[in-house]
Amino acid sequence: MVKRILSKKYAGVYHRITSDGDTVFEFTYKDLEGKKRWVKVGRASDNFKESDAYRKRLETISKIKLDGDEPNFIKKRRITKKLTLNAVANLYFTDYQTRSKKTIFKEALKKYEKKIEPTFGKMAVVDITKAMVVKWLKGFEKDYKEASIKSYFATLKAVLNYGINNIKELENFSNPTQKIKLRVPQNERERVLSSNEIKQIFECLAHKPKAVLYVSVALGTGARPAAIINTQKKDLDLVAKVIRFNALKKGKRYAVPLTNDLFELLKEATQNLKSNDYIFHPDNPKTMPEKPITYEGIKMQIQPLLDELFNKGLDNNDRKHRVTLYTFRHTFATHLVKNPTVTLLEVSKLMSHSRSQMTERYTKVELHEGTKTALDDLYK
Repeated sequence: MVKRILSKKYAGVYHRITSDGDTVFEFTYKDLEGKKRWVKVGRASDNFKESDAYRKRLETISKIKLDGDEPNFIKKRRITKKLTLNAVANLYFTDYQTRSKKTIFKEALKKYEKKIEPTFGKMAVVDITKAMVVKWLKGFEKDYKEASIKSYFATLKAVLNYGINNIKELENFSNPTQKIKLRVPQNERERVLSSNEIKQIFECLAHKPKAVLYVSVALGTGARPAAIINTQKKDLDLVAKVIRFNALKKGKRYAVPLTNDLFELLKEATQNLKSNDYIFHPDNPKTMPEKPITYEGIKMQIQPLLDELFNKGLDNNDRKHRVTLYTFRHTFATHLVKNPTVTLLEVSKLMSHSRSQMTERYTKVELHEGTKTALDDLYK
């Protein structure tokens, strides 16, 4: 018989190569009598993959545990255990992986592992109550954005719904998340830098050219930190005098016009870089323009100064009042909307906001046109 090869990624999953060169996927499990069983799932030529075998294995094991008629000798020795949320999550994410994009799947799984599993993972699903979920959500209100809290809640709700819809043991269980209305946390950033404070920052960073360049780009474009540090020389349009950023969230890449001063600063800083080189790159222990600097790398150059100048006596979790790298973005938008020649729609485009409500946080005044002029005079 052709040798079975154990999967390096999925437990209990094997494959073997047939005489015609095709690949057959199989899995193994132990039945209620403790005997090892083999199940053939399908061939690669029929579009079957290792992940399909793994999903079938989980479904088989789950069905045995939930629906199987166990022999007496097992019933006498085994203490009946309730189905945990982790067990349901394993099935949910195995299924979710087959119908979602890789990046979306990884993000959802990370949310579960980081924010849900520590609290509910080992708990029996039937023991999870509405009060527990409400208390868990309340723990996020001080330090997390509304969108983040909603995504954690949605992930928990999806896992529970999957269990209710697909596992017999939970078919009569009432999802405790169904009647919970999320509260909106009061943690939006309020701190805005004044023109004098901005000048003070630049004076103190004069000996750090990369930090000066970063702050200049952040205050001159309002881009998110991750978008700035992932910008390459080719994203700087020397003809149109704009810089293009990845939206990071929903939406396409977007362009921001540059003031003359910022344009000249970027032009000089990138003159020796290749097209694919990153404008902000590591220089320690050696210069590596082909890689972007990390968020922590640029933060270490700027945040200590911000803490010294503006954050003394403030709690580390005080998002409303602390000055951070994100304050530059908030400052850009707040100063810009004060200019009566700029429309709210233009500000929304410059900020790469997916919803107009996000931009409306900065103003309630009706605005007009003239964005380029406003950018030139932004901090004057």
